[in-house]
Amino acid sequence: MKTFIKIHKWLGVLIALFMIVFSLSGIFLNHRHAIAGLDISRSILPDTYEYKNWNNSAVKGSLKIAPDSILLYGGSGIWLTDSLHTEFTPYIKGMHEGADNRNTINIIKTGRNEIFAITTFDLYQFDESQQKWNLKTDLLDVGEERLADISFKGDSIVVISRSHAHISTYPYTSFEEIELKAPEGYQKEVSMFRAFWTLHSGEMFGLIGKLFVDFIGVVFIILSITGIILLFFPKIIKKVREKDKKQKYSQFFKSNLKWHNKLGAWFLLFSIIVIVSGTFLRPPAMIFIIKDKMKPIPGTMHDTDNPWFEKLRNIRYDRYSDEWFMYTSNGFFKMKSLSEQPEIIRKAPRVSVMGVNVMEEIAPNLWVVGSFSGLYYWEKQSGMSVDISQMRPLFSGEQKMLQNIVEPQRGVIGGVDVSGYSKDFSNKEIIFSYSVGALSVGKPESFAPMPDEVKDAKMSLWHVSLEAHVGRIYTFIVNGVMGESYFILLSGIMSLLVFVSGYIIYWKRHRRRKTK
Repeated sequence: MKTFIKIHKWLGVLIALFMIVFSLSGIFLNHRHAIAGLDISRSILPDTYEYKNWNNSAVKGSLKIAPDSILLYGGSGIWLTDSLHTEFTPYIKGMHEGADNRNTINIIKTGRNEIFAITTFDLYQFDESQQKWNLKTDLLDVGEERLADISFKGDSIVVISRSHAHISTYPYTSFEEIELKAPEGYQKEVSMFRAFWTLHSGEMFGLIGKLFVDFIGVVFIILSITGIILLFFPKIIKKVREKDKKQKYSQFFKSNLKWHNKLGAWFLLFSIIVIVSGTFLRPPAMIFIIKDKMKPIPGTMHDTDNPWFEKLRNIRYDRYSDEWFMYTSNGFFKMKSLSEQPEIIRKAPRVSVMGVNVMEEIAPNLWVVGSFSGLYYWEKQSGMSVDISQMRPLFSGEQKMLQNIVEPQRGVIGGVDVSGYSKDFSNKEIIFSYSVGALSVGKPESFAPMPDEVKDAKMSLWHVSLEAHVGRIYTFIVNGVMGESYFILLSGIMSLLVFVSGYIIYWKRHRRRKTK
């Protein structure tokens, strides 16, 4: 019994603050659309979140809209610059407020010179006469579902959300929603990782499930606060000499003890489910589930007839082969039209589990595909792909050649942790590494320094919550001790020990009181 008391007391106080942060950030993560307009200044965050040399996903891509006008877009919003990248002007008039709302995924220019952009939740069309973006999201009818990509063929534009394709033709006043056909050999399955993810957030059971997990988060916060009170308050009571005051303090202590015990006992099972499922969403525990699949649980969000539910990520039209192709959580697929059955592309570049960040055509049948696993030249018809860092040198802004740029906290085995790419600046290729920033390919030509206006761009509350929830925000504290990945594993184990030991103490004392 004494051992359980020591475990519960001292491990509990050790993880209490982290548990409060985990719980608050988890609640925010569950309601991304609702908090999309709220931002946090990067100046109050650890140095790793400062923008330096266009790092931290500041840039995802670029689009040349005129001979000397280029749009640079990504997590920092949209910026208008010239071919020599000498000046940068914000290009966000008409867009919703908030860094998450302005996190731009892709921009296209159609054959009719119409410019469209998609952000996390919205579709915009640029109005040249008013020099502003006009919101077109209502034409898609996607609710709160995230948008994934946009592409075009002739007069048609295609927007994909995480589950459906939406197609429109000029003058783009309406969209037709298309549920893509199942690929050959399709089985109604869900990845174990996705199942654990939605179980952890409660999303598996819809809005009610998310709200219930939010409630469990509130329970965690109450248990953490009452636990700290129970540990330190007896010393305060001992120092109080006034009888009435001492009685009030004692009553307050008993009330905290009562609710600490009851909430911990009542929601023990749900607490364990939330903790265990969260632990398996990060390395090293993640490796045990990342490749496995399971049948959807009847009645849950995964029990759907849509074979592409929550799987679509990127789409492009290949003019060389006259076909659409897309990247999904199940790999690459191609099809002559959106009404045909998608065919898997078996020979494709290596892609990080976090998905594709770059998919651009640089010549007929030649594409660049980039992710946190590197950037590859990909001859699509033959399937041959080559890591760009193995055939052409990469240079930093200091004109120093870099090799083996590795960002171990994100699971990158080798190469460059690519978050963006551009080929629109003066006959040179620029890779944007998440950790290092802008890198030139093949020749030592540095990219422009980040203007102060870009550096000062805020970080969305949702992304700050994500960094806190997965433990990356503590990197400066834990990396020297255990590493970011092991922090989540250790936190999960410690949390389980605290909850289980607390219940054992409660159960033994409760049984003893019943016996008496």
